[in-house]
Amino acid sequence: MRRLFGWASGLAMMAAAATATAAPIELITNGNFETGSFAGWTTNVLGGSNGNLFIDTPGTTTPQSGLPTIGTAANGAWYAVTDMSGPGTYALSQAFTLGASSSVILRFDMFANDWDGGPFCGNGLNHTLPQSQCGRVDILSNGAGAFNTGAGVLANYFMGVDGGPDPHGFTSYLFDITALVGGGGTFILRFAEVDNQSNFNLGVDNVSIQAEAVPEPASLALLGLGMVAGARRLRRKVSKIS
Repeated sequence: MRRLFGWASGLAMMAAAATATAAPIELITNGNFETGSFAGWTTNVLGGSNGNLFIDTPGTTTPQSGLPTIGTAANGAWYAVTDMSGPGTYALSQAFTLGASSSVILRFDMFANDWDGGPFCGNGLNHTLPQSQCGRVDILSNGAGAFNTGAGVLANYFMGVDGGPDPHGFTSYLFDITALVGGGGTFILRFAEVDNQSNFNLGVDNVSIQAEAVPEPASLALLGLGMVAGARRLRRKVSKIS
């Protein structure tokens, strides 16, 4: 009977293994900026802008305009932020590649401090156009331009500003992007903002894209063969007992 129980347990374990998913794989490099740098990221500043993207300490004043920010222990020692002394357009992006995946989850912490009282999002990412004051988060197709707001945008996950009095603390966002990217390929995650009304600070931290791979058919086939073989041996054991 002990052997019988052993075979039954083995079959149960194989069945569980057949339905289990692989451990999630992190696709974003330096998502918390704790390297103190933009390692892994691409920064773009549209010509004529009066500011830049910076790595700064959360909870302190911004590095160029000296405006206040709010941070927590979850934000560590560093985060990314836009800051300026006049109109500008800025983008922070990172390409990521994945195979066919059963689950892909995007997470990030962000604030969008608009010191003007917008948003004004109708002119895309171009501070030379009138009344432009807007932050956004997008998934772009591979090869799309840093400031593309047309066909290169596969999905938008934030467009606007944080409402109410500034400064705002970080808000945590979570999106299931499996339907968009789960088939596999190379894509671009982009954080961007445009401002020509007043100061605008887009703060970004704790960025993560985690994917669970679809189990390989060969692995599932081997598990299936193992279960069949185990079932046959179990049946023989039962026959001998009876």
